[in-house]
Amino acid sequence: MAIYTALFVKDIGSLLKSFPPKHSRHFGHHSTIAFNPPTIDGIEIGREGKLKIIGQAYDSKGDALLVESPRSKNAYPHITLSCSPDTKPVYSNEMIEKAVLEKTVEYFAEPIWIDVVEGYSDGKQYFTTPARPQ
Repeated sequence: MAIYTALFVKDIGSLLKSFPPKHSRHFGHHSTIAFNPPTIDGIEIGREGKLKIIGQAYDSKGDALLVESPRSKNAYPHITLSCSPDTKPVYSNEMIEKAVLEKTVEYFAEPIWIDVVEGYSDGKQYFTTPARPQ
């Protein structure tokens, strides 16, 4: 069962090198399409593509990159980079909304493109390779 569907970052190391995390808990592995989806129908598992990073927001508890992802169900599609020890990654949604309202988002002059692959997670592992017929 899918906990979330997402665009998974193919080179997390390079992403975190380009955008050093500001907090002790590091992530940077995906941009959510849907959380707790009723089905994974419509998810093209294994489809590779590019994701456009357009800005960054952070505060004392979280750090995230804003992305353009029309398929995302989030009001502000993003990649969570890091969180403080007592903060869950889902906090990025609240932090970005606040940053947009307060106009503290750092929008980049030029977008940055990264390679991603579509898939889902069951909370334990990522599924980004299409199942082979038996």
